[in-house]
Amino acid sequence: MCTFVSSAMHPRNQLRRGRAAATAAVLLAIGLGAAFTDADTDTFIYAGCSPSKYQPGTPYEGNLKSLLASITNAAPTGAYSSFANGTGDGAAAYGLYQCRGDLGDGECAACVRSALAQLDQVCPGASAASLQLEGCYVRYDGTNFVGRPDTAMVYRKCSASTSADAGFLGSRDAVLGALQAAAGGYRTGSSGGVQGVSQCLGDLAAADCTACLAQAVGQLKGACGTALAADVHLAQCYVRYWASGYYFRPSQDYSQDDVGRTVAIIIGILAGLALIVVFLSFLRKSC
Repeated sequence: MCTFVSSAMHPRNQLRRGRAAATAAVLLAIGLGAAFTDADTDTFIYAGCSPSKYQPGTPYEGNLKSLLASITNAAPTGAYSSFANGTGDGAAAYGLYQCRGDLGDGECAACVRSALAQLDQVCPGASAASLQLEGCYVRYDGTNFVGRPDTAMVYRKCSASTSADAGFLGSRDAVLGALQAAAGGYRTGSSGGVQGVSQCLGDLAAADCTACLAQAVGQLKGACGTALAADVHLAQCYVRYWASGYYFRPSQDYSQDDVGRTVAIIIGILAGLALIVVFLSFLRKSC
């Protein structure tokens, strides 16, 4: 069992949110109104850390370090690989990594290095841990989990903005239907003004991937309803969709609407400037 850490709890994302909000404010202020359409591959999404810790100097620590080194070395040569290192109860270590299907080898390797570095910070000494970035995923454990179906929900985000418009719902369902049929790999889809992406872990058989994606879509619809953007990660697959203009970065706080929050920031800035102008005018008259 792992304790999961959301993006809101990750220290790097405090700076990311600030930069994103500032950039969006500038774009809206000059009339562009452009929405973010992608995120850095090393943007933190979630992490899961076991409460138990391994003891320094044990065979498990040695096997785990060797396994993580193998992950680092393999990432430049392929988008997915799994590993087993060591034997014996309590000593063997198992792990895997996977990159988003549209990344090149160099991007994949850089993302995995970043994921392992962040995992060491978020889950230091954990006996089992996993971490998802925008562009890649890594996981290790002392129990062999590779290839074993697991549809537990580990992460979910829903935009606060919703729509009951029939056109939007029809396009969303068309995209989710196409993504759900993407057994065995990475897939993107679009319909009308809605886009989406899905992916299963490389160790899943086609039938298990289909079942995982079906459950992810079901949980996404059930939990997020008519949200204009939603993101659901199960243990072995994920599904995400967004309407045009409502793509959100996983590092942002979805408890508020991104556009509404940006407009509020701009209004606050303009109000502050107006008060300064009034105050300066008052000082001039007083003098």
